[in-house]
Amino acid sequence: MKHNKSVIFLNGSPPHNVLKRLKLKDNLLICADGAANYLLEYQIKPDVILGDLDSVKQNVLKIFKKQGVRILKIEEQETTDFEKALLFAKKNLIDEITVVGAISDRPDHTLNNFSVMMRYYKFFDIKILDKEFEIYYIKNRTTFSYKKGYVVSFMPMPIASGIKTIGLKYALNNETLKFGIREGTLNVSSSNHISISFKKGNLLLFKKHFNKI
Repeated sequence: MKHNKSVIFLNGSPPHNVLKRLKLKDNLLICADGAANYLLEYQIKPDVILGDLDSVKQNVLKIFKKQGVRILKIEEQETTDFEKALLFAKKNLIDEITVVGAISDRPDHTLNNFSVMMRYYKFFDIKILDKEFEIYYIKNRTTFSYKKGYVVSFMPMPIASGIKTIGLKYALNNETLKFGIREGTLNVSSSNHISISFKKGNLLLFKKHFNKI
């Protein structure tokens, strides 16, 4: 079957509420290395397990191999397993990607995942799901329905200019945010309809998914 959507599983903290609700049908399921350990626990069979394979348990690898899962060992160390997964998705002409397990208790890993995603968000429609937030880079403009009174955060990476917002308590009108100078975290929705746009730079958005996966 030809896929144009993919779910990439990374070896961060698996968001249990997301894994239970995630719709996997008609997605190419790409597992990065040690994420296979929790996929077995959740009885999720990936299409491919890839990476340098230094984190996946050998018994887990054997079980999935017996189930016909493709095992792709990539030993080069110039890219992370996340980037290896994105390159595999690109090679397979994927358009839309959901990433699970990108957030962990290792802040360096988490920040690195945001950095890798920034290199690729113009190639894909790509978002990260953690237990509470849907996280993605805005492609100049995004609009979405939302519940009033809830947090909406956005972070310049490292700068975004010409930012305008509609439906937020602390409105921005053609303003600039810069990492280390001024951020846009912990804003609050004042409407059921939110719009955020900007002219130049990169802007990372965090919005609650309310378990609507």
